[in-house]
Amino acid sequence: MIDQLANSSLFGNLGHFSIVEISKICAKLELVDGDTLISENDGESFDLYILCDGNVEIVSNHTPKLSSEVALSKRDIEIFGEIGWLLKARRTATVRCIGDVDVIRINGDELMKYLETHPDVGFQVMRNISTLISKRLWQSNGLLKQILWNINI
Repeated sequence: MIDQLANSSLFGNLGHFSIVEISKICAKLELVDGDTLISENDGESFDLYILCDGNVEIVSNHTPKLSSEVALSKRDIEIFGEIGWLLKARRTATVRCIGDVDVIRINGDELMKYLETHPDVGFQVMRNISTLISKRLWQSNGLLKQILWNINI
């Protein structure tokens, strides 16, 4: 698990000691097709997840303006649950397994406590999350521009 944490975009540039410490608040999960990793509108769990192997789909029923389910697929090492963790907000989508999936669940409350007591690590992790969210926003902006261009707005 330590190698997988070290190879993630969330912890990849941290020192070995910090990764070992963080691994103590993590659990490796092996899931199967159809298992739910995160449930849309859940407001009780603020854990983060690193997808180590397999595929998941991100499904949302949040808006009545779209079809009953909007799905995106993800694969490889990816971080999930960072928005709910940062904002202590309800989950914005469901993350569901497609086939066999290996993930690392990071206890969100314990991670925040660790980062608060280790500000140098906290700064780096928050910088990594900011980079991740910025990249996702940049990609979303590109998709939105393409959609608007295609419908002549």
